[in-house]
Amino acid sequence: MRILFAIVALAGLAWSGWWWVHASSREAALERWLADRRDAGWVADAGAVSVRGFPNRLDAVVTDLDLADPDSGWSWTAPEFQILSMSWKPNHVIAVWPGEQIVASPYETVRVQSAEMRGSVVFEPGLGLALDRSTIEVADMELTGGSGWEAGIGKAVFSTRQSEGDAPDFAHDLAFVANDVTPPAFLDTLDVGGVLPATIETLNLDSTLVFDRDWDRAAVEGETPRLLEVRLRDASATWGSLDLRGQGILKADARGYAEGEIRVRARNWSEMLTIAERSGAIPQGLAGPLRAGLDLIATLSGDRDTLNVPMRFEGGNAMLGPVVLGEAPRLTRH
Repeated sequence: MRILFAIVALAGLAWSGWWWVHASSREAALERWLADRRDAGWVADAGAVSVRGFPNRLDAVVTDLDLADPDSGWSWTAPEFQILSMSWKPNHVIAVWPGEQIVASPYETVRVQSAEMRGSVVFEPGLGLALDRSTIEVADMELTGGSGWEAGIGKAVFSTRQSEGDAPDFAHDLAFVANDVTPPAFLDTLDVGGVLPATIETLNLDSTLVFDRDWDRAAVEGETPRLLEVRLRDASATWGSLDLRGQGILKADARGYAEGEIRVRARNWSEMLTIAERSGAIPQGLAGPLRAGLDLIATLSGDRDTLNVPMRFEGGNAMLGPVVLGEAPRLTRH
């Protein structure tokens, strides 16, 4: 019995020592990461960094976090951020965001409030920490812009995973589903006659993104991987009687602009065009010619209310059917 007790006691001491070493290492790694960001010119401050969860968990808690990258102009402020994991599975972490946080960019400062914002991230084993797969879930999120606009999301799930099969190197499948989305430009402002519900029922994205290198620790700490190609299997939105869907492939041209074609199917497209015009998304001078051209295309197809038309991206321009909409989006900057 004494021998058994001694074995149990030694095992307990060994496990305690193992947990303490790993907890100290994780705490030191977070402190070092913040210090490295400061050395790189960032603002990277935290009130406290601690690790708890003995005996089976390694839960890191960072309080009063303030991160800002002066080169990109992005910043993030949060009263607390948690990085949770099991002791025997350090490459699988759970991230928990606080109920309120502030995200700023060169264009806007946004206050983010949510009932839940939680993510699961799995890295490949090794010091490089290459991303294998991830999931972020959001519930009852409210967004308030510094310029006074408001938006909301009832529920959303964002997920990624390394692409399999014959996919190119450094490709990640990306999916996003959101329900009950309240857009920033609300219905009263758009003046659409009360024909639409207060929220967009569903937003859906099913795609593959191809990069020039891994999303790993080096990508976070240094230069961001360049986006080379976007494969859209389904990009869709349902808002009352309006239904918009798109499929296609876009690649970055020599200047980084999107190049390729997306096949767009829009039910009740005329109302969509009215909303886009009244919200300012389409200049008023362009709306008339665009409506005339698209009406002709829809009529020739046999269903005047449903539009099937290619949206082409070429030479730095975006074109819907025969009409130039403006500059194409940049997939990457050289």
